[in-house]
Amino acid sequence: MSSKLYSLGFLVLLSVSGLLSCGGSNGQTSLAKPSTEILYVLDSGSVTTYSIDPASLLITPSEQPVALTPAGASLLQFDPSPHDKFLYAVWSDARSVQHLSVYETDNSGVPQSPATQTLDADTLSQFNMHPGGRFAYMLQVTNSNNQYFAKIRLFKVETVDGKLDGKLKEATEFQGAYGPAPFWPAILYGFSPDARKLYISSPASTGSVYLQRAINPGNGTLGTSSKLIALNGDQDVAIGAVIAVLHRNSVTPNEGYVDIFPNSPNPKLAIHCTAATLSFCGSASYIKLDRSGKYLFLTDPLSGVIHIAQISVTTHKLIDTGNSLPMTSQTPGFAFNHDGSIVYVMETDGNLHFFHFDSRSGSVTEGGTPLPLAQGSGICPAHH
Repeated sequence: MSSKLYSLGFLVLLSVSGLLSCGGSNGQTSLAKPSTEILYVLDSGSVTTYSIDPASLLITPSEQPVALTPAGASLLQFDPSPHDKFLYAVWSDARSVQHLSVYETDNSGVPQSPATQTLDADTLSQFNMHPGGRFAYMLQVTNSNNQYFAKIRLFKVETVDGKLDGKLKEATEFQGAYGPAPFWPAILYGFSPDARKLYISSPASTGSVYLQRAINPGNGTLGTSSKLIALNGDQDVAIGAVIAVLHRNSVTPNEGYVDIFPNSPNPKLAIHCTAATLSFCGSASYIKLDRSGKYLFLTDPLSGVIHIAQISVTTHKLIDTGNSLPMTSQTPGFAFNHDGSIVYVMETDGNLHFFHFDSRSGSVTEGGTPLPLAQGSGICPAHH
């Protein structure tokens, strides 16, 4: 997952036109490799479910589009549960009031209407379902006298006869309060790769501080905050097995740089990559870690491709693998499947393209047949 900090409006809302609307979690799930992948394509409040052969990358529609929101509403966020039995949709109605709906899915992953539950989610945003599938977090943001205040709210997934039924019940206590902050509220970044910690980006006088809080695996309650890393607030940050930080130069675009740190509290710099080291370290506009954390994908407008670099902490280098993906129609414009072996790329030709990704070499190989996308569509890979 990657995080950018901006001067935000009253609410932190995620739009389905970008891939950040899909899947709040960057923690890993330990699920068996499926015989079929599931991909959701989002368009104007509707979702179309596709099955994908992981060997050939051929894609087949599983069902006609299913409407998730009523007329005049806007879909803000869409998240499959870690076991793909439920889908969670945050949406805003015609009066700009937000709601959170829960949908059951059939064996093909297709959402079943109507929703089994719809909750009032006004002032809430950033739905983050824990990789274990038993609880989720949302952020409540308010504004007073141009100061932002944020509280973390915990929702538990209910069970029936010992099995998760997808419906949410809010815990009685807030899991943390942040603020006042003058420019932007705290942001729920996501989960650690082992799913044992929740990351939070909190504003500071000199930028932002990334905090980590231990998660009680039994009930989802959060431990005390501790500092992971402090930054000046205008970087692009990707946290996984390592912490990657992209420093862009707004005055001279090719004079940025990338720093890599170990994922540990108050880490020491392990890799410093400038244009003198690798040209695209100086001109990249966006970064994303692969699922393994061994590779960094750098979107580079100057060369017009997404470069794939191997991260070598032991030798303190980013190594160009010579592999790349085409430039995308939006940023980030690409997403990994649940185990990182497939990359879905929304290319500038208006089609969704499919690539095998080999985490041993960093190579990508296109397969299947490109899928035409409507303008403004988004994509969301399921966990299976």
